[in-house]
Amino acid sequence: MGDAWLHEVKFDGYRCQPHKAGEDVLIFFKNDRDFSNRFPGIRDALASLPCRSAISDGEVVACKNDGTPDFRALHSGNYSPEILCVWCFDLVELNGGDLRPLPLVARKQKLEVLLRRHDHPYVRYSEALYMLCPP
Repeated sequence: MGDAWLHEVKFDGYRCQPHKAGEDVLIFFKNDRDFSNRFPGIRDALASLPCRSAISDGEVVACKNDGTPDFRALHSGNYSPEILCVWCFDLVELNGGDLRPLPLVARKQKLEVLLRRHDHPYVRYSEALYMLCPP
């Protein structure tokens, strides 16, 4: 371990792994179940990412009007599609290149550049929190 730790926000949603290949998108959840058709707005937003292919780690979240997560709405299915988004926190593949050997910080930097270029409200970048460890 180094002298700093990287922490991620838990958004109170469903953990997922979106896969984009060309204009095709699959959104995998636990047990490799594809929920792309359950979240068409997110699927379509991911399809328009400015890259040929990408695999990321993220979390599908339903947000209240004030922007805070609403897990009850997500879990019950009692939401309108426009309040859904995916917060992405890691990028493991980009344009056919395996990014897993890179440090997490480097992968997050590539993810941030990709998502800032995309600038879509349904696909958001999850910034990390850095904490220094006591000596």
